[in-house]
Amino acid sequence: MNKKEENGSEDEYLSDEDMELSVPLVPEAPKQKSLKPDLHSEVIGDMERLKGPGKKVILVNCGRCKRVIAIPVPKKIVENSEIPVVPISFVHKNGENEDQHCITIYVDHDYDVRRQRLSDVILS
Repeated sequence: MNKKEENGSEDEYLSDEDMELSVPLVPEAPKQKSLKPDLHSEVIGDMERLKGPGKKVILVNCGRCKRVIAIPVPKKIVENSEIPVVPISFVHKNGENEDQHCITIYVDHDYDVRRQRLSDVILS
């Protein structure tokens, strides 16, 4: 690579051939925006209540409740799993204790949620 100081800092990493062919620089990758969920004191209280030595608490946005819920995940289930993404289902109700439904999260071994699905719960 040849540094061309006279053309400015933008061209300093282009080779002579790239400059002759007018090859543009690869743009810098956009920075990811950090998401800061609006955690209510209720969610923080749930996290403290559910936390334990053998559990990892994962925060998930429930599409039906339209709020953040805390899901206690036993570490044994994820760590002892032979599959890379582990499905875990959690039954809960919305804020008014109505509309019982289930959220299934797919958690990798780093406890990152890869995807999630909602379903109805039918009790007979």
